[in-house]
Amino acid sequence: MQRRLQTISIALIVVGVLGFFGQSLLPNAGTSLELVELPTFFETTTIALPDGGRMTATMPTARVQRYGGDGHFQTGWFVDAKGGHFAIGLTNDDRVAICTGRGRQLFLFELDGRPVGNARACFTAPREIPKILQPADFPFGEVNLQQVVSVERPNASLMAILLVPLWHPFFAWLIAVVGVLGLRISPSALTG
Repeated sequence: MQRRLQTISIALIVVGVLGFFGQSLLPNAGTSLELVELPTFFETTTIALPDGGRMTATMPTARVQRYGGDGHFQTGWFVDAKGGHFAIGLTNDDRVAICTGRGRQLFLFELDGRPVGNARACFTAPREIPKILQPADFPFGEVNLQQVVSVERPNASLMAILLVPLWHPFFAWLIAVVGVLGLRISPSALTG
């Protein structure tokens, strides 16, 4: 019993530490994670796509993910949001528009995540960055956006649930603390 508790505790510590530090490495992963679905549980904005699919923008991981009309994950990519919030919208020619809160930059992407052109300025401070970009946000036609609607985020797949430590640093830290507590009580399990 003690050996099993120690093994589980050590595994929790390793997962927690890797999740805590790994989360900061995610944006540097480039295209190697484009086919891996990451969790969309916390601080996620979801919009409907014209083809019946959905697009999510998850703040803690600075990740945009596309889902088909059947709700299945298709692709995802990271946004250079500099650790801050960002807004998501669609242009009239069905490209993804992202406006970052930090740096106030506007990025355009194809629906598969390929960048289009160079970043440009969006929204001068102190204006708040909305969660969803709408045509009224660019009244002078700097970007031609279509009206989008917020929809429910997709259901989590088993893979996304298993990647929860990468979801948010707090949860990774919490997993590691539970592991440390397990190691601390394992000696008392032998004497008790």
